[in-house]
Amino acid sequence: MSKPLSRWSIALATALTLGSAAEAQRLISVATLAPSGSTWMRGLDAANRELRRRTNGAVALRFYPGGVQGDESEVVRKMRQGRLDGAVVTGTGLGLIHRPTLAFMLPGMFPNEAAMQRSRTALGPEIERQFDTNGFVLVSWGAGGNPRLFSQRAIHNPGDLRQVRPWIWRDDVILPALYGEAGAQGVPLSLPEVLGALQTNRIDTFIAPPLAALALQWSTRANFVSEGANSYSVGGIVISRRAWNTLPPEQQTTTREVIQQFNTLIGRNVERDDASALRAMTTRGIQQVTYTAAERTQWAGLFERTRARLVGTVSDAAWMQRVRTGR
Repeated sequence: MSKPLSRWSIALATALTLGSAAEAQRLISVATLAPSGSTWMRGLDAANRELRRRTNGAVALRFYPGGVQGDESEVVRKMRQGRLDGAVVTGTGLGLIHRPTLAFMLPGMFPNEAAMQRSRTALGPEIERQFDTNGFVLVSWGAGGNPRLFSQRAIHNPGDLRQVRPWIWRDDVILPALYGEAGAQGVPLSLPEVLGALQTNRIDTFIAPPLAALALQWSTRANFVSEGANSYSVGGIVISRRAWNTLPPEQQTTTREVIQQFNTLIGRNVERDDASALRAMTTRGIQQVTYTAAERTQWAGLFERTRARLVGTVSDAAWMQRVRTGR
């Protein structure tokens, strides 16, 4: 009959067992600008719980919300260096990996969001192959809401932009072209700097989906909002090919399935909450600017000139035409 284990032996065996379990779990580090508690983070946290359940704890996501890992250019750089596994990024972040993705976000490119979604569905596989070539897996496309123009003074036509101080995201290439074409002087800032710049009046105008403007507290510094979206947000969850290849095929399949399932749910919730955020803002006193037919024509002209200006910067003209037609 064997001797009973000593307390030391039991403690050692327990520690080795726990250590093995911890090593068996694959934690995928994922950065995002989405604030904690936001619609996006609630959905992502739910996806993480489901992924843990379906893999029996073998795979989990470790989120870094609220931009704590830096702006999207910094996050993409960290993924390339192996310091982060993945990120939830806006279309701007996707464009840092494969620039032609930005064509889906060009102003005036589509008559409505449904047209943008059809084009993205048709051309998405080509984009995903390019991501793979560039060392990334585009695990799932995502939704960010529909951007609108917020300002402290009413902006009715492109000429009014010359009288304001609009924010330009440092990582973006579209807004500098748009404001430049309008003859306006934008103020380049990283996203975490925007709220402070609004509070100090360094900027007084910004473009963002209502839900994001509310979650980031930017809407507290706005008095007016444009009547509708002139571009449509894309985004997605990307993981570096290096990190993705550490997962066995069955875990890759499960991870993709779970993320895509919950991104679909997040998209529906974002659409609902984006509309709700806009209603809440207008109820609290933010006025919606209504354009005349002549003003809409002026905006359409600005958008067309901006797209032309970005040929060769975002993509060639042939790709822009394919994105526009969805073929």
